[in-house]
Amino acid sequence: MTRCVICDRNLKDHESVRRHGITNEFLDICDGCLKEIPGLPTKLPQGVIVEADPFEEMDTEGDDIDVSNVTSCYNLDLDKDD
Repeated sequence: MTRCVICDRNLKDHESVRRHGITNEFLDICDGCLKEIPGLPTKLPQGVIVEADPFEEMDTEGDDIDVSNVTSCYNLDLDKDD
């Protein structure tokens, strides 16, 4: 099992095959640590699927949602008889 060179956590499958975008060397960096390195060019082999962890905390800072825009795209006919 490959470990992250920064935090020493076990790498997921997609993390262990991630390469540097220019040098093509394996990065061996987990997703969490990679987020802390802005602008690092990376690439994954073709066909590698990265699945989102539903329990991972999401960074929602600055993500303001305009509810009027969300609801205006739906036409809800709740009073309509079937």
